[in-house]
Amino acid sequence: MALALVLAAGPLLIAPAIAAEEERAPPGLLAAVEGRPVAPALSLGALDGAPVALAADAPPTIVHFFATWCAPCRTELPALADFARRSGVRVLLVDVAEPADRIRRFFAEGTAGAAPGPVLLDQNRAAARGWGVSLLPASFVVISGRLALAYEGEVDWADPKTHAAIAAAAAPPQKNQPKEAQGEQTR
Repeated sequence: MALALVLAAGPLLIAPAIAAEEERAPPGLLAAVEGRPVAPALSLGALDGAPVALAADAPPTIVHFFATWCAPCRTELPALADFARRSGVRVLLVDVAEPADRIRRFFAEGTAGAAPGPVLLDQNRAAARGWGVSLLPASFVVISGRLALAYEGEVDWADPKTHAAIAAAAAPPQKNQPKEAQGEQTR
């Protein structure tokens, strides 16, 4: 899939926000990451000053790259916050290359709602480059330290398929069972 190319991409090319609403693509759905590679390292200072790292044994976590100037990011954040509240999935927001004061004002204004998790500061874009982000917003679902799902662009967090995809990716692998036993379990 194209995500493999994105993850291998060298330079970070973050598209500017699209001004015209009619030019925006509709929100999409998370897609499986082929081979479930190990998630890139993520250890950044948070907006509140505390260091935050993504641990390999962390519960399912959404790593969401955004910027306050990004129109789709601004639209998506309230839906992501609502999804996080309903699902209980941990969220790490990663702001790409903006001053802390701007980010604080952005969340204080309230248009994006409350942050659904800690806001990490990727001041020099090193994390975005390491994760292969080429477009904002970009969302990655990390399960057991591996990239399970991803999408570059606005995710439809209200679509039941989004929750189902995360739940399926987080489910322990099923052992091979005879077809009769599998059928009995689904009834």
